[in-house]
Formats: sequence, structure tokens, C-alpha cells
Amino acid sequence: MVKKLLKLTFFCLFFLFFSSQPALAQSEFSSRYTVDYTIQPNGITHTQFDISLTNKLSNIYASEFSLSIGSTQLQAIKAYNQQGDLETKITQGNKTTNIIIPFKDKVLGKNKSQVFTLEFDSLDFAHQLGSIWEISIPKLSKTDSLDSYQLTLSVPSSFGQPATFSPQPSSQTSADSYTVYQFRQDDLFDSGISATFGQTQYFNFAIHYHLHNSNIYQIKTEIALPPDTAFQKLIYQTLDPQPTNITLDPDGNWLATYVLSPKQTLSVLATGSAQINLQPRADFPRYPLTSSSDYLQTQKYWEVDNPRIQELAQELRTPQKIYQYIVDNLIYDYGRLSDTTTRFGAANALDNQDSAICMEFTDLFIALSRAVGVPARAVNGFAYTTNSKLRPLSLKKDVLHAWPEYYDSQKHLWIPIDPTWGNTTGGVDFFDQTDLNHFAFAFLGQDSNYPVPAGAYKLKTSQSKDVEVNFGQSAQPQPQTQIEINLPDRTIAGMPISGQIILKNTGNVAVYNQQLQLTSNHFSLPQDSWTIPHLPPFANHVINFELPATGWNDNLTDNLTAVSDMSQAQHQLILLPAYLLITTDPKFKLFLILAPSLSLSFFLIKFLLKRQKQSS
Repeated sequence: MVKKLLKLTFFCLFFLFFSSQPALAQSEFSSRYTVDYTIQPNGITHTQFDISLTNKLSNIYASEFSLSIGSTQLQAIKAYNQQGDLETKITQGNKTTNIIIPFKDKVLGKNKSQVFTLEFDSLDFAHQLGSIWEISIPKLSKTDSLDSYQLTLSVPSSFGQPATFSPQPSSQTSADSYTVYQFRQDDLFDSGISATFGQTQYFNFAIHYHLHNSNIYQIKTEIALPPDTAFQKLIYQTLDPQPTNITLDPDGNWLATYVLSPKQTLSVLATGSAQINLQPRADFPRYPLTSSSDYLQTQKYWEVDNPRIQELAQELRTPQKIYQYIVDNLIYDYGRLSDTTTRFGAANALDNQDSAICMEFTDLFIALSRAVGVPARAVNGFAYTTNSKLRPLSLKKDVLHAWPEYYDSQKHLWIPIDPTWGNTTGGVDFFDQTDLNHFAFAFLGQDSNYPVPAGAYKLKTSQSKDVEVNFGQSAQPQPQTQIEINLPDRTIAGMPISGQIILKNTGNVAVYNQQLQLTSNHFSLPQDSWTIPHLPPFANHVINFELPATGWNDNLTDNLTAVSDMSQAQHQLILLPAYLLITTDPKFKLFLILAPSLSLSFFLIKFLLKRQKQSS
């Protein structure tokens, strides 16, 4: 009988698949995997593969096994079977470690099995990031030869309770200061395992903005400060110099306005801390989109009306299917990472699927989502990564990242996702649950190019690093407001009086839904209460109001009081008849003294000019 030799190769780049003669391998072998990932308290993950390869035919055997692990930081690699240690040949790839195991013994015969174990330690599967632990385990690609795949994940009990798990474990047990999680086999074919232990992350930041007015006239300009969102809360320590005001745009950006003199250069420093949450904040107001059509429009880089975009969108229909299509079809191009990276846009991303970076993953998701009527927008910001090959950053202006959001009209909530990292990590789920590593700087929804995010405000000749973000601790929010009432101290009775109430945020956090009321002793106000839905730190909100006219002969003193949820102010207003105001106000007294002289001077000048004209 002729013995046929087949070199069997398995790969596992966050998934497993046959790569050498796949038809023969899948039809002539069956495989069983029992895998345990044990996270040690220091974050090193010990992985053990118990593998059984069973011949389906009598004249073949496996002479070699190859595994490609989606990690560049493997240690203590070893393989063995009942006869003893097996040789391992290690080659390092760009994002992978390739392990080849030649078999010493020829296991020949139908239903005979080659049984062996592979063990290694990895530094890429679990990370302590500030106040949380994050675990990402690779997904398995199902093949016809796979008969059984059992996986357990053992996590130190000291990590606490998980905040998120995707997919959900089928069961869990406790043993020897570990919690052991089991999973259903079919769930592991759809995605890898992603788990987070801890609910909140904290970042400290220091951001420099460099502004320059090249004109010979004064200008107003604005910068985008990292804002509050449903998933993040900002606490500002300094903003130096302070702007004239901070306004909220329709996308939720905080835009700080500065006035620059001709040829002036100004550097602004913003420092503080950001609290990133896995779950939406209960204190952040949610409103339905006032105009969802603004987030369905074609824009530069979001070619919603492109025929290919339209056709593909109608096939996919839902945000999740759009996300998965992008994850499965775009290829991240590390060669495009440079300071002069060109943004392709959604349509060009379809034509260049093997050369995408985070901008293309983001733009294509937005265009496809808008094409099926799902509002979508882009986020530019900071993303923390422990392995830039698995979780790359693409915006080279201070190494920022881009990811998309889509709007859930039932929850009134923008949902952040990250198809870039879903692709580069080999299938870790960044759709159903994002992580605590994404810190939003700016949102681009109504304009695909504006506002410019922090880190991109550089002078042409500057190569400075303008964004510093580090893990921090919880900072103390200090909400505080101040009220000013702008009215004259005294004025003439009988006329309407225009005034202003200015609510200033003098604290270090934004305040929401501030109720403000104005009361008066004498005036019946057309409107005496207002709601300020959103007031960023350092911002002013101006309310214009008018006091109705009184009688001409009224002589009264009115006390106006403005009260908000956090502060109040009072103003005394004196109304006098015109004749009393003229005789009591020092400014009017001066006018009365000077008026005769001014009148005489006026008539004398007029007379001399007339005589001069006649004589000429």
C-alpha cells in the first residue's frame, strides 16, 4: 500500500484555518481542540492548546503542524506529547508569531490520532489599563474538519466582577482564587472573547493649541475642546488664556472663541481629566435629533449618492452588517502611516480595499449607514493602545485615531463603534461594546472636515507634541455658576428697559438643565423663567429680557433677583420721572451747566460760517 504523506498546517491569527492543501486537510483529518486561557495576576496569559488530529483515511498521516498566533509577544513556547518534548520552530511575522511543530512519530491508519499539547505565555491578551483590566481572546474560524472546540477562560478573582463580556459565558465556577468561565462552541465562531473588568477609566490630559492670525486685521477663531458625551465626563483644571466664550455646536462640540489681533500668535493650554464610562451617563441629557436629515447628507468623503455605495448599502441594511462587512473586507495598510497621509473617502475605500487606515474604515461606515437612513458621524480623538500592530493609530497629528458613531433613535443615543480595531485584532467585537480606551476630542457630523480636533492646531514650522494623555485617577468635580444682571442703576420712568442676565460657568465641569428665574417687585415680566440645557466650563449664556414701560411720573425703586440652581444675583433699579432724573443725576447736572455755553457756541459758529460764505 502506498503511504501518502500530507504536511498539515494550521493557522491561528485570532482565528484558525487550513492554509496548506485545504481541501485535502479538511476532508482527510478531523480535529479537536481543548483550549485554556489563564490570566495571571500580573496580566501574563498562559495558554494551553490540547489538540487531537485524527486520520480519516488509512494511507495518510500528519508530519507537521503550524500555528500562527496573533501576538508579537510570546514567551515560554513549548510542545509535547506522551513520548516527550516536541521541537518547535519559531518565526516572527509583522503581527504574528509562527510556530511549526514537526512530529517525530508517524501516526498512520484510519481513525488514528496525533495527540499533542502546545503551551505559551502571551503579553497581548490581557492588560491593566489604569483602573481597569481588559481581556481580548482570539476568535476561531470554523472549518469542516473541526469536530470540537472547547474553551475556558480563567481570570483572577482579584479582578472583581466583569463589567462586560462578549459573548456571554455559558457558565462559571470558582476555584483557587480564580473564576473560570466556559463558553458555547458556536458563540466562539462569531467573534473572539472580549471582557472588561472595571466600569470607569480616567485619563489626565494636557493639550496645546497654536493659533496664528496672518492677516493685517483682527479675526475671531475657535478651537475644539474635548467635550462631554454620554460616555465621557470632562473635568477641566486650566484653560489659559480663557476664551471670550465657549459654545455648543449641533454635534456636541465645545468650541472656544478667541480674538486675535493682526499678526498675533497665541498658544492655548487646556489641562484636566476625562472620565470614560462603559455605560451611558445617567446625568447626561439625551435629546432626539432635531434634524436627522443633517446626518444623512452626502459630504466630501461620504459619497452617499454614489451608485456603488447605494447598491452595497441596500444589501447590508443594518449598522451591524455594515460594520461586519467593513471588518471582513478592508485591509489595514500600515505602509500609509505618515504625516502626509491622504484621506481616500468612502467611494475610494471601496476601490482600494487593501489599502485602508482608520479614516477609510470610518468614512465607509458613515456613507453606507447614511445611505440606508441611519444617521452616522465621525469621531476624532485619542485611543490608548498597548500594541499598535493590533490596535493601530492612524491620524499622525499627535497620533490620534478615528472611529464612527451611529444614532440609535430609540435610545436617543450616539453609539460609538470601531471597525478598524475590529479588523486589526482579528475579530474582537467593537460593535456591541466599545472599550474604555477611546477618548473623543471632536465630532464631525454636519461637516466631514470640521471642527479640527485637538492635536491638529500646529504652526507650519512647529513639530511639537501637543497632546499628552496619561492614565489618571478620579478628580473632584466642582460645579459652580455665577449670575450677572446688566441693567442701569437708574433710568427715566415711562420707557421699556432692555437688560441681560449672564449665567457664567465658573466651575470645572459642564452643568445641565439649569433653571433660571427672574423676579421683580413691580414689573410684570413677559417671560420670567428659562432653561439652559448645556453650559460647558468657562462658558457664558446670555439671556436678553425687557422690562415693560411704567408711567411717566412713576418714582420707584425695584429689586430684581435672578436665581439659578446654583447661584443668584440681585440688582436695584431706580426709576425717576424725567425732571427728577435731570436734577438728581450728576451727569444730567453737568449737562445743564454746559448746555447754555454749548448752545451759545453753536450759534456763534453757525453765524461766523454764514458771514464767511456771504463775503466770499
